Amino acid sequence: MPTNLATEPRPLLSAGVTYPGETAFNDPCPPPEYYAANALPPPPTTQLHGDIRSDFVIIGGGFTGMSTAVHLGMLGLRSTIVENRSIGSGASSRNFGQVVPYLKHNPATLIAKLGAQQAERLIEQTGRGPDLVFNLIEKFGIACSSTRVGLIFALHSESGRKSLEQRTQYWQKRGAPVDLLDATATEQLIGSKYYSMSALDHRGGTINPLGYVRGLARVAIEMGCTVFTNSPVIKIQKTNDGWSVQTPNGLINAKRVILTTNGYTTSRIWSRLKDSIIPMRAYQVISDPLPQHIAQRILHQGHALTDTRHLFSGVRMYPDGRIHVGVDGPAFQSGKQAMLYKASDRIRKLFPDINDVQWRYEWSGWVAMTYDQIPHLHELEPGLWAGLGYSGRGIAHATMMGRDLAYAASDHSNAEKTFEVTSMKPRLTSRFARPLVGSLLNYYRLLDLLAERR
Repeated sequence: MPTNLATEPRPLLSAGVTYPGETAFNDPCPPPEYYAANALPPPPTTQLHGDIRSDFVIIGGGFTGMSTAVHLGMLGLRSTIVENRSIGSGASSRNFGQVVPYLKHNPATLIAKLGAQQAERLIEQTGRGPDLVFNLIEKFGIACSSTRVGLIFALHSESGRKSLEQRTQYWQKRGAPVDLLDATATEQLIGSKYYSMSALDHRGGTINPLGYVRGLARVAIEMGCTVFTNSPVIKIQKTNDGWSVQTPNGLINAKRVILTTNGYTTSRIWSRLKDSIIPMRAYQVISDPLPQHIAQRILHQGHALTDTRHLFSGVRMYPDGRIHVGVDGPAFQSGKQAMLYKASDRIRKLFPDINDVQWRYEWSGWVAMTYDQIPHLHELEPGLWAGLGYSGRGIAHATMMGRDLAYAASDHSNAEKTFEVTSMKPRLTSRFARPLVGSLLNYYRLLDLLAERR
C-alpha cells in the first residue's frame, strides 16, 4: 500500500467563528501545500472591524468572487469582498487545475434539455471560457504556472466511442481546434498504450488554481476593491436602502450584495440557495517524483488528461516529475481520505513500468453540483445576486460567472453574458438528494469497474 504523508495532522486556518451543524462545509486543512509552494503569497488583507458602507459587497473570496470584483473594477466600480477564511481557501485552491471549454453535459444532451437555440448559445459561449481566463492571466501578469497546449479527453471504454466522436465532430463543424486522435497519436501524447482513441482540445489548458485566485485578488485590490479575510458572514438582512452584511466584528451596509460561496454556501448565507445545489467532495493526490526516465515520457508536452469514465479521471504531470491524479472518495463528508488504492491502480494500468507510487500530497474540497449540472445566475431579491454550480468545471465557468454577475449587478444589461438570469426552483433538500446521488455514484463506480474488465 502506498505511503501517504499528507494525512498527517495540519493546523486549521483561523475561521473566527464556528457554527453548529455547518462545520461539514469547512475544510479541515489549509489550501494544498504543493500549490502554495509554487504560487506567490496572497496580497495583504485584514479582518473586518467596525461598520462601513459599500456599493457592492461580494461574499466569498474564490474564483467567482474575485472575478466579480475584477470585472466591476474594469467597469470603474469599487467593491468589498468578505471571505470566511483566506483568499481561495475553499474549492478554488483545491481545483484540479484544468481550464475546460465545455459544460458537464455533451452538446446532444444540452440540446435535448434546453432546446437547440438556448443550448447552442450556451455551448458556444462556454467554449470561449478559456479565452477569458488566459486573457486575464496575460493582461494582468498573473503568475499561476499557466500552460495552454490543450486537453486530452481519452476513450476509456467502447461504450463512450460514439459520444466522443460526436462531440469532436460537433466542435470541428464549428471551426473549433479539436482533433480526433487514433491509438498511435494518443500514445505519443500520453506515453501510454492504454487508450485506443482520444480528442485533443487545443482551447484548454492548465494553471495553478491557488496562484490564479491570488493573482485575481491582487488585481482586484489594485482596482480599489477592499478584501476582508477571516470574516465569516453571520447574517444578511434587507434594509430600507439596500442590504446589511454582518460579521462577528463588523457590519457592512451595501446597495447590492453578490453571493459567490458556491459549494460552501450555508443556511446562514441563504438557505434556499444552499438547497439549490448538492455539495460533493472531490479528491486529489500528488506523488513523490517519479524516476526521470519514466516521468519525462508521461504527458511530456504538458497536456492534462481525462477520459470517458463516469467518475474522476484527471491526470497531470509536473516539471519536477510528480504525477497528479483526481480520485474517488467519500462524497459527502469532509476530513476523509481518498481511495488511494484506486489512484495507484489507475497509474499502474496506464503506465505498467511504474512499480509503485508514493503519494505525498492529498486534499479534497466541495464541488457544487446543480440538479441540471448547469451553472446558475440568480437575482434572489432586488439587489441580491448569486452565481454558482460549476459541477467540476470551476476555473473557466466561475471566471465567466464573475464577469456576468458584475454586468448584472451593475445594470449593464446590454453586455453580452454567458449565463442568463434564472429564478430558483424548489428542489429536494439534501435529506433526500444525498441518498439518491450516493446511489448514482455507486452505479457509476460499477459501470467504470465493468468497463475496466472488458
